[in-house]
Amino acid sequence: MAYVRMVSVALICGILAVAVPVTAGENELLRLIDLADRRYAEVQDYTSVMLSVERVGEELIPLQRIALKFQRPFRVYMRWLDGPSKGREGLYVAGGHGGKFLVAEPSGISRFFTAYLDPADRRVMEKSRHPVTDVGIGRLLEIVGENARRAVREDALRFVDQGVQDLAGRRVRKVESILPSDPATGYYGYRVQLFFDEEHHLPIRVVVYDWKNRLVEDYTHSKLILNPGLTPKDFDPGNAEYGFNSWRFRISG
Repeated sequence: MAYVRMVSVALICGILAVAVPVTAGENELLRLIDLADRRYAEVQDYTSVMLSVERVGEELIPLQRIALKFQRPFRVYMRWLDGPSKGREGLYVAGGHGGKFLVAEPSGISRFFTAYLDPADRRVMEKSRHPVTDVGIGRLLEIVGENARRAVREDALRFVDQGVQDLAGRRVRKVESILPSDPATGYYGYRVQLFFDEEHHLPIRVVVYDWKNRLVEDYTHSKLILNPGLTPKDFDPGNAEYGFNSWRFRISG
């Protein structure tokens, strides 16, 4: 029996020896993400003006302002207010329109029809890092949560709390996660800055740097309104306030 006890104690000590301690900073990051997840579970729809800066390949796309409407499970309408795509409108409804992304252009020959595109069509991805199916706060929380929890498990994350500050007229808590600088580790980026709104606890801005420490993504949800009560009309291409042409053209390849 004494031998069995010695073996048991040795095994327990071995397990404790390899367990990765979670620092107070890592715990705080996970707390903020979990709180945001719980708050987002209460959100059925929202509107915002999204400010977007992206690096596509080696090109840093100029700032774009996009009016956004989002409703669960996944309906999104976008109107580009500024930037290279000014005047464009986009509409995507999961399970609707044959799974296509509807795009209306304000000028050129394309203004005479509504294009039906695959969400990841090369024409869309030429000026964007993400397909339309990645749009929204919910998808952001999924990506951030998956990377943060994995990094904590692997003891690969350094947490920096940069305190409370103002952003777009809101009080936010700014935190930064620093991950391994080797892209082979498979994390989303090297540095990720998150700005959690102090009132509703959702991340209203995310800034991502790549493994060369270059800015690759900067998204801000300004003028965010939660649960405004959007209706099917808000996601109907026939809405008279929208510019989708009744002549529709499927584009593939």
